[in-house]
Amino acid sequence: MDKKILFVCTGNTCRSSMAEALARKIAEEMGLAGIQFVSAGVMAWPGEKASAQAIQALAEQGIDLDQHRASQLTPELVLEADLVLTMTEAHRQQILHLLPEAKEKVFTLGSYAGTNKDISDPYGSPVEVYRLCAEELTTNIKAALNKFTQNGGLKTNMKEMTLVLGSDHAGFEMKEQIRQYLQNQGITVEDMGCNSTDSCDYPDFALAVGEKIRSGACQMGILICGSGVGMAIAVNKVPGIRAANVFDPVIAGLAREHNNANVLTLGSRFLTLEKALEIVEKFLTTEFAGERHAKRVDKITAIEEKYACR
Repeated sequence: MDKKILFVCTGNTCRSSMAEALARKIAEEMGLAGIQFVSAGVMAWPGEKASAQAIQALAEQGIDLDQHRASQLTPELVLEADLVLTMTEAHRQQILHLLPEAKEKVFTLGSYAGTNKDISDPYGSPVEVYRLCAEELTTNIKAALNKFTQNGGLKTNMKEMTLVLGSDHAGFEMKEQIRQYLQNQGITVEDMGCNSTDSCDYPDFALAVGEKIRSGACQMGILICGSGVGMAIAVNKVPGIRAANVFDPVIAGLAREHNNANVLTLGSRFLTLEKALEIVEKFLTTEFAGERHAKRVDKITAIEEKYACR
């Protein structure tokens, strides 16, 4: 059964209508299947068209918003959704006032995406403001969909996803071989370096890979150094990253199934290429089990958020 994400704003003619259309496009680009996007407004006039500026701003991105018609938010829409993302905290509070039992799945888009900012209403503004709003929505939606995927919300088609790779000089040759293997499987790969066996610093490449995943541009990553330990320590400093240093395919599967790891680190000096490819395949083909494990991963995220603001 498909998952459903509901976007909510005031009139459903600007922000949430754009969010719905943008999310559909972004999900396709990210290779995410099995998800529906809908939108509604807490004070919508049912049947009203999207604003002319919203239509123009998205048309410039090749997205047709002309057929959108506003919908009034109802309790049924909230209860049917797997995730509800509001444009502001005020919208969120309105929903929770009516349906306090939905608090576990109602968030502002900014808080869920990690930007912690409300999406300002562009209503009545020039089209330039709508373009900026669309950019802000895009950034937040990418991060939100990445998080939803990591939390077991939906499955990813591996051949349509984008994987990000990185290594230092010790891992360069293995990285090149793994990159070729992945591309032969039809997987799109972004290579953040390094580009030779010349001595370099592993934290630089760990950060580059972590930021790609954090932004939502890539769904999972692989980092390689001599032992895999340094890469794991460094990339785990990036919020939202759960890296596992793995030497065995069974552990690779458990890292995904139980811990929802999104970065695999490998030690080139301790693994044959054959063993490394077995680990990579197991890591990429194992789904997060969710359920009781999701609660535990959420507690990891809570620790991260606790110290992020200090």
